[in-house]
Amino acid sequence: MNLFDHVRFLHESELFHDLKQLSCIVISLCDNNPNTEVLSLSQRYQCMVYYGNSLYHLGEFLRAENIYKKALLLKKALNKSKGKITATTPVQPSQDVTSEVDVKYKLYQCLSQMKQFREAMSILEGISSKQRTAKVNVALAKLYVMAGMDRSAITSYKEVIRECPFSLESIQGLLSLGVKGADVAALVMNGLPHGASCDWLSSWIKGQAYLATREYGNAIITFKQMDQKMCLKDNVYIVNSIAEARFYEGNDTAALTGFQRSHQLDPLFLKNMDLFSYLLAKEKKTMELQRLSEQLMKVTDKAPEPWISFGYYSLISRKVARTRTVYFAQKASIIDPFNVEAYLLKGTALFELKKSQDASLHFQEALRHAPHRYEAYHGLISCYLSLHRTREALACAGKAIKTIGSNPRTLTIYASVLTNEPNMSAKAKPYLEKAMKLDPSYLEPVYVMAEILLRDHQYDKGTEMLRKQLHTHNTCRLHQQLGDFLAQISEPLEALDEYNIALSLDPTNTRAREGKERVEKHNDVGLESTYDLEDMEGSDNDGDFDGSDVESNWSETEFS
Repeated sequence: MNLFDHVRFLHESELFHDLKQLSCIVISLCDNNPNTEVLSLSQRYQCMVYYGNSLYHLGEFLRAENIYKKALLLKKALNKSKGKITATTPVQPSQDVTSEVDVKYKLYQCLSQMKQFREAMSILEGISSKQRTAKVNVALAKLYVMAGMDRSAITSYKEVIRECPFSLESIQGLLSLGVKGADVAALVMNGLPHGASCDWLSSWIKGQAYLATREYGNAIITFKQMDQKMCLKDNVYIVNSIAEARFYEGNDTAALTGFQRSHQLDPLFLKNMDLFSYLLAKEKKTMELQRLSEQLMKVTDKAPEPWISFGYYSLISRKVARTRTVYFAQKASIIDPFNVEAYLLKGTALFELKKSQDASLHFQEALRHAPHRYEAYHGLISCYLSLHRTREALACAGKAIKTIGSNPRTLTIYASVLTNEPNMSAKAKPYLEKAMKLDPSYLEPVYVMAEILLRDHQYDKGTEMLRKQLHTHNTCRLHQQLGDFLAQISEPLEALDEYNIALSLDPTNTRAREGKERVEKHNDVGLESTYDLEDMEGSDNDGDFDGSDVESNWSETEFS
């Protein structure tokens, strides 16, 4: 074995630390001995590529970029040379010399790792369209999407599908860019061998097309048919897609169940686990969220999902400072600068830290990347209201209805903003009534309506509405609000029962605790006063009692 053979053997053996040192030494030998042919020109080029590969695998991306650029310069010299590979070279060119396209792709990978996306795009665009492989076109398509160059991205994705009809990521990419499902299906089927039958693929494209066009009900039906009837039962990607559609539809309960099933099928599966973490945090399932975040971090720390999961855990955990949530969100953003969930998490954390102005910027950024995300509108509206920018909040809520559509969530959030305006409660009621009619199981409009009725002193109507809801739902807030109404209609014992139920469901509910203390205080004062009266009626000093103490006690009592 000659010196180059040893370099190549280290590369094939993936001994990258050894390869880094040896290839560097060999290159120096070549540079410092111009009159002696240590390696042929083609071997020097290939040794340079191996050197770059070793640096890339060891995470030294900037050095690898520099070496790959030097390798490309050598490749140009090699192409100009008459004898690119001499007759004495023991290995054939096709086996020994890395193509210029592959080196440029490696250079793109280095630049992407360093978040230099424009430079990475420029490198790949330097490859002629005829020489672009499928992986080059996929990479270009993703870079074009980041840059907002949708037409170029569509062209690149189509080239991938022509070469690889089963490139599911490219199919999803085309659908997300607005290409019709029928057109994508036709492109895929044309690339399949004649007579090939892929019923599952047609159904999968149909389901993904429904997701892309936000027809979530149809997407759920399609994926459930695949899960139940097409020998794909318990496929983690299909189950995950059903849960994803449920989430975007706004059915948190069903989405949570779906993600739990997906996680049980494959505990190491990462896709949409950030959404799963959000739902667990929303339901305050602290222990389950802690287990999930720790498990995801064992899978990898190079993906945003584990960091986002830890972020939501720190947001609801009393053991971790909320400032850590901002750190975890930032880590996710560094890994994926265009990750919407990272923006939402950071915005939520900053809002909880009373930094509404900073939080609003992150929610706005989330909306820029995902204009149909309800959570981004909700977060931004909350920021505006905390900053007393009601007019902007109302405009944002109106935009949510126009963009997402008129559904229970958007109607409710619009109504909730209206309730912050003086004398606008009457205008909010029709929106809430419509939301409750569209989805009787959705409780947010019930909560907002209850607040309006309480404010308007319509206690009987509010009590009746909440009792009706409690026949089918059992939530902390329903019991707490019913306790508020019962306290107002002089039903202290029933009010206390409701507050106790609310606190058993959520011990951290401040309003339930305060309501309970208020009722107990009023009730104790009343009992004590009655006891004093009875005691004094039987005493010998009846004539000395003028009732001033009792009047004082009652006047100091707050009935609210």
